[in-house]
Amino acid sequence: MSEPSEPNPAPPPALELDGPPPPPPTFPALPPALPPALRPVPFEDLEALPGFWSRVGAMFQLVFRNPMELFERVPVTAGLGAPWRFLVLFSVPVFLLVALVFFAAGMGIMVAAMEEAGRSESRLMTAIMPVIFGAILLLMPVFSFLGMVVGGALSHFFLWLWGGLRPGAGPAQSIRAYGYASAFIQLGGFIPILGLLIQIAGLVVIGMGLARLHRTDTWRGVCAALTPLILVFVLVILAILVAVVLVGLRH
Repeated sequence: MSEPSEPNPAPPPALELDGPPPPPPTFPALPPALPPALRPVPFEDLEALPGFWSRVGAMFQLVFRNPMELFERVPVTAGLGAPWRFLVLFSVPVFLLVALVFFAAGMGIMVAAMEEAGRSESRLMTAIMPVIFGAILLLMPVFSFLGMVVGGALSHFFLWLWGGLRPGAGPAQSIRAYGYASAFIQLGGFIPILGLLIQIAGLVVIGMGLARLHRTDTWRGVCAALTPLILVFVLVILAILVAVVLVGLRH
């Protein structure tokens, strides 16, 4: 037979019945939810808006609802073709309207004056004017592209001068944003009486949009957009002063 086991002299562990409950188990924190991905600019969103005129209408809705969102959605895609086509879409009607006003108001006076000077010159000018008009109309896409590239590049350059280029979009995106925005500005510029104010306000909007695009201070973007206008104004004042001085020296 086996010998009986000796009792354990150690007391049993005390149970803390009245103590605080154990803390609940901890789980790792979930990562923050990512913001929803931005859609491309409506004019380039072929998936959501397959129709051409529906994309054009969506551009107007976006600009009137939240113009800054247009600049935020520009970097979603790349390439200068889409903003160039959108700019040409509105440049040609504007040119035709200006040409119509020019021919209606000025050509009659010009032809009458040339008829008094000589019939041969009048006939030659009458034959040349349609050719000039057609050549300008054919070159309008080239002029629109150059204006978009030069204007956007200058805006990007002046934003750099004002210390507003932070990590973000490059100069190509500034040109794209400038092309889309200038298409609306040139339409508003032909509204009677308000045209000049719309042009200046449009520059301010472009500056604010570039600041949003490059994630910098708003005042830097506005100053960059208005710098070319300020430089032109200063140069005009200097030219007037130089002309006044030269006229005074001659007398």
